[in-house]
Amino acid sequence: MVRILKYGLLVVIATILFTGCGRTGVIQNVDNSQFFNKSVKSANLIARAIKSGAMRKGWRTRKVRNGLIVASITVRGKYFVAVNINYDAKGYVISYKNSRNMKYDPVKKTIHPSYNKWVRILEQNINYELSNLGMDDTPMVSQKIVKTKTYKKGAKLNLNGKTIYIKPMVRFAPRSRVASNIKTECTLPKALADSIVAYSANSGVNVVFKNHIKPNELELKVQIEEAISAGNAAIGHNKFVVISGGVVKGKTKYYSFDAARRSGGGYWGAYRSSCSVLGRIARALGKDVAHWLANPYDKAMMGDTQFIRK
Repeated sequence: MVRILKYGLLVVIATILFTGCGRTGVIQNVDNSQFFNKSVKSANLIARAIKSGAMRKGWRTRKVRNGLIVASITVRGKYFVAVNINYDAKGYVISYKNSRNMKYDPVKKTIHPSYNKWVRILEQNINYELSNLGMDDTPMVSQKIVKTKTYKKGAKLNLNGKTIYIKPMVRFAPRSRVASNIKTECTLPKALADSIVAYSANSGVNVVFKNHIKPNELELKVQIEEAISAGNAAIGHNKFVVISGGVVKGKTKYYSFDAARRSGGGYWGAYRSSCSVLGRIARALGKDVAHWLANPYDKAMMGDTQFIRK
């Protein structure tokens, strides 16, 4: 019965989106042509990430030639969208190709607002796949970032009124204890980054997404050390995530932390997927980090600290 009600609600929402309003918006193309500071080894890696990211949300892809992929999606058997994705060894660009039943105006370059929403989600999933492929131009070292010898200890720093940058995807630590299905099926790196930024705003700390952070800018470096997904909805969830991080500028580290959170899924745990429970943990960790940034101190231990390995 619960599933029937949930399905019915989704149908109602979809109906409202397409029939309840006649709004249109200007088409928003995506320019991530400079996603990397340096060219990766092969543009084929970019292509693979594009295809994987598109498939995560039901987009079909077709490689037209080297440097161009066409991605398309059909929603509810009626609404169709196709986009061009031009790519090279440094990044990619998403632009409108064609559509059906989306109120496209070729003169005004406007379209139903759901188009921009779908393309934005496509972009997020491509970026997620790029992160998972480990193609960041500043890869993490094999140790926790707070212990790496490349950083020197900085003096006490007042973060009030300062902008702190974080990359849109939190990285998995090398040799981290994270099952492959968590990496491929869940969006934990993005959920954690999103949560940190959102809760930081609520705490009065200005944390901003940025792909290429300069050495003279403050950066919040965070990485996932462990993500264990035991149990399921039938027998009960038992999951936890451990992260580490610090505030750095160039090769100077000012503050560091370790944090962990466990969850059984909460009151509605029996109806939650494993990825949903991990997302719940990501939000709790994001809140922890945001509160810490509002009053940071070095070598902080937060959350369910019994899961932190030292």
